[in-house]
Amino acid sequence: MNSQLIIHSQNITLRPFSLEDQAALRAFTQQPEITDILPDWKMNEEQLRDFLQFVIGSYDQFNPADVRIMLAVVHNVDQRIIGWCGVFPNDMLDSSDREVAYALSKDYRNRRYMTEAVHALTTYLFKHTQLNRIVGIVKPFNVPSRKVIERTGFRYVSRRRLADGADYDYFEKFKMQEDEYFG
Repeated sequence: MNSQLIIHSQNITLRPFSLEDQAALRAFTQQPEITDILPDWKMNEEQLRDFLQFVIGSYDQFNPADVRIMLAVVHNVDQRIIGWCGVFPNDMLDSSDREVAYALSKDYRNRRYMTEAVHALTTYLFKHTQLNRIVGIVKPFNVPSRKVIERTGFRYVSRRRLADGADYDYFEKFKMQEDEYFG
């Protein structure tokens, strides 16, 4: 993958992270609204820097047959990083699954920015990679995340208890469903 990949959408732009993004990334990923759902984001500065270096290093090793990508979500008007969106394997799922995952700053919620980001990323990946299916898992109480998944054409499959002992609603979207985006 070209580390210059940029996906433009109406209100947001998806772009690769850079090391200069660490402070912005830390600012919103430390919000309890994010860390309560995604506890792995409770990182100190050094852990976050190492993780960011790993993400940046992955761009040059992008494999269309084995998708692993995480991009910054930038608000088009104020040019601030407001979240992240990615598709990658999840150790709790089947090794062939590629899960869409995302986080959005509390300051930008309820404006459908993440719906726009998930749609833009899945559209791009279905068009430019060998992916034919992307999954999403949502904790049952996480209604906002469920709405993002449903609005972008993912279909509910079942409730599953995963390796962490928690229940998740499991969704999937196939390449042929891409035109069913409801915005």
